[in-house]
Amino acid sequence: MKGVMEPLRIGPIGEGQVAAFAEVSGDANPLHVNKEIARTIGLDAAPVHGMLLVAYLHEAVRRHQPDAVVTGLSTRFMAPVPVGETIEITGRVVKQSGLSEALILRLMVRTGAGTLACMAEAMLAPPPGGWR
Repeated sequence: MKGVMEPLRIGPIGEGQVAAFAEVSGDANPLHVNKEIARTIGLDAAPVHGMLLVAYLHEAVRRHQPDAVVTGLSTRFMAPVPVGETIEITGRVVKQSGLSEALILRLMVRTGAGTLACMAEAMLAPPPGGWR
């Protein structure tokens, strides 16, 4: 098991992706799809759904360790990610007891400008046969 994830860059996250996520998720909050509404609360652009960022976190974990099972994911949102922004997800193992034990990956989502938008910890169960 590699201790440091290869960074995953996603984006720019466009209006179409956010609108599609709003439709399939049922999250019809206009804040995410209408920049004028976002401006009324002091944002320069509509923010990407937090749960869409969580989906990207799952993808980053899957790419890092395809055979593992994510058994938990705790997330803390630090700053909004504006629609149109690119993100980079990085991570590293912060706890691993042995080849057959679960591990914890600490993940960070940063915008293209370097703003820390989200921190997360993913708990992973080892694949059959243990970590490689």
